[in-house]
Amino acid sequence: MDMTMGMGMLPQQQMKASPALIALNNMLVLSTLELQQLIQQELEENPALDQLEVDESPCHRCGRPLQGNTCLYCLHEDLRLAEAERDDGLPPSEEEFDPLITVAAPVSLQENLQRDLNIALPDSEHVIAHYLLGLLNRQGFLEDALADVAERLHVTLQRVEKVLHKMQELGPAGVGARNVQECLLIQISRLEQVDISNPHIRSIVTEHWDSLGEHRYGVIAQVMGITYEEVVEAREFMRRYLRPFPLERDNDETNPSETAYLIPDVIIHDEGDSLAIEVVESRRFYLRLNPLYQDLSRAVHHGQEEVSTEEREHLRTYVSRARLFLTNMRQRHETIRRIAECLIERQEAFLRQGVRHLAPLTRAEVAAMIDVHESTVSRAMAHKYVQLPNKEIVPFSHFFTASLSVKDVIHELITHEKTPLTDQEIVELLEQRGFNVARRTVAKYRTQLGILPSTLR
Repeated sequence: MDMTMGMGMLPQQQMKASPALIALNNMLVLSTLELQQLIQQELEENPALDQLEVDESPCHRCGRPLQGNTCLYCLHEDLRLAEAERDDGLPPSEEEFDPLITVAAPVSLQENLQRDLNIALPDSEHVIAHYLLGLLNRQGFLEDALADVAERLHVTLQRVEKVLHKMQELGPAGVGARNVQECLLIQISRLEQVDISNPHIRSIVTEHWDSLGEHRYGVIAQVMGITYEEVVEAREFMRRYLRPFPLERDNDETNPSETAYLIPDVIIHDEGDSLAIEVVESRRFYLRLNPLYQDLSRAVHHGQEEVSTEEREHLRTYVSRARLFLTNMRQRHETIRRIAECLIERQEAFLRQGVRHLAPLTRAEVAAMIDVHESTVSRAMAHKYVQLPNKEIVPFSHFFTASLSVKDVIHELITHEKTPLTDQEIVELLEQRGFNVARRTVAKYRTQLGILPSTLR
């Protein structure tokens, strides 16, 4: 007997996921935006599913639902009337209206500054302003010498300096500075305009910059004729109110003039003695079985309504589909809620005191705590965000040590340092937390975070 063939003929047992489980897993992994798109698609395809908008005030003019604070129907009508008046009573067709034309596009820092400079400067200086804006690097510093700019544009140095000063006046504090020292002096001037000042900080930055960077506070005190403590107070003022770069940025790829808007899926509220969670999507929309289909299905089931075979099949198919969809929505909500409660229980110190108190935690541990498979936890947390009690919005991955950003740890270490930490000391502290990072990488991340080296902190 051919044993090979015999083994190949043996029946194999395989576990197959049910369609309902597959649908739930597919729903779990969706982001909020993707879920809303899925709900919209399901509402269009399934007449047995209904949606009630939550916290939705009607338009005071027509009674229709608002989109944010805008009634698209009334906006449409107003635009049609305006067009009709302009075109001698000929209203445009329905297809010509696009509500998105009323949404403003994001404006970059350069565009804002260019507009303000065009207003503040005579037309003859607009070319200089535009050229200087083009020379700003991503941190907001002006990289070229003004004499070179004047030579290229065939204008006097005084004209270039005048336009630069106007740019520094109108832009974010420090924009257009040639170096960190000038950036700080511009910020000091801005702060003095709102009565925030230190009596010695300007002189220290202007005349004793090198000594400040070398922590020679005693030398500065002696030369200026002030006490050592007053120099330390000036340094603390600089730490609190000043930043070394005109524009803050988180990474090389992010444009500092652009803001990323994140919508939290879970909000953690600090209620004093305890932390509470809210799954936000539960109040974004409310789905239900269409009352007409529900009543008709119940009547057919109890023999109170006579329908054709085709109508019965229609009812059965769409009502079952709607119930499955609603069940999966509840399961998604419940899974996210249980995971969030688990994270609160294990990471309360992190939530209250910062990343230094992040406890070691894995997705497998969370799965065991709520009695689900690890893959379910991973799906439920994918593409989702949590708003912390301090209003910061972070991805779910922030609660797990292995997923923590090295930049976050570096920022936290420096924020809570008692004495300035060198890059090598940060490397050693990171190693204690399980991060194997080279010193030059620490220096790179520190620079990206806009933090000065230890000699200047």
